[in-house]
Amino acid sequence: MAGTEWLQQLPGITKEWETAFSLLRRYYEHETLASYRIAYDPATWYQFKNPALIFPEERVMRFATPNAAVPFDYYPSRVAKLGIVGHNFAYLADIDEYYPYNFPGFLSEQRAVITPLQRANLRAAHVIPDALVAVTREGLRSFFRALGAPAAGLGSYEEPLAIMETLGLMGMPRHDDPLTFFKELSETERAAVHTLFETPYLFSLAGLVTPPALNADRSFGIRNRVELTHLKDRLQRFVHAELTATELRAELERLRYTTKLVVADYRPEESVDLRWVKLDAAMDRVKRTITAYEHKAAHAPFACYEDLATALRRIYDKEVNARRAYV
Repeated sequence: MAGTEWLQQLPGITKEWETAFSLLRRYYEHETLASYRIAYDPATWYQFKNPALIFPEERVMRFATPNAAVPFDYYPSRVAKLGIVGHNFAYLADIDEYYPYNFPGFLSEQRAVITPLQRANLRAAHVIPDALVAVTREGLRSFFRALGAPAAGLGSYEEPLAIMETLGLMGMPRHDDPLTFFKELSETERAAVHTLFETPYLFSLAGLVTPPALNADRSFGIRNRVELTHLKDRLQRFVHAELTATELRAELERLRYTTKLVVADYRPEESVDLRWVKLDAAMDRVKRTITAYEHKAAHAPFACYEDLATALRRIYDKEVNARRAYV
């Protein structure tokens, strides 16, 4: 789109963000939401390279695309916009639970590890899990588009990758072997995987979600931002045959890499509470999403479909128990 023609999109896109925020009120119940506004600010992209961010101290959620560098809507569907809004406001619930009156403490954790990001996604997964998958899928597509990658992108690997990445962003267990997955992807969609490695992180490689006190515990895998970037770079060398599988697995062992539950009594979903959640509406949406992924899992060659259904069943059981406590 040449020149400033992208400006013509803004009224409609702004309305969709506002609609997503209104819809979120069906699932989140907190007076804080009423004090926030949605605003367009292209500078958000230039400062943070992020299409939408929340600014708690200013009580505003800003979306940044389209703009002169990215002249299209980064999250074009309404369900993805709902996922972004739900995720961003879940950060506020996380601050409320772990960092009341200590916003600098929250920012310090966020700079070092991806755990606050995982907790925000996990909180949103208690409410709108299907929207989180939509966010990941559309984010991948737009990332490729912004870099001028082929339109075909990831082909048949797009959906399983979006689900694996969503599970990593939630910090929930995964059973697909990422070495095998990305090796197959590189052999089938070589141009696409080259573009994919331009992203700062591959969340499929991330460890399990924890409360802040467990961030340093190696039993829960890799959450440190520097280590996660390093691991992505090592994986890239592996798929380009610059590193053998034996060498990479030795490094994974050194880093105590895991995406599975190795602490028998740990329940990742319990690392966040249910503050702000309207249980009846949330449980209905989670249950419908479980049914959809149980059906997909029955016909899928990858474990991620069943992993997502399992993660959501754990979440749903937690919500059922909470609902009973109120009755």
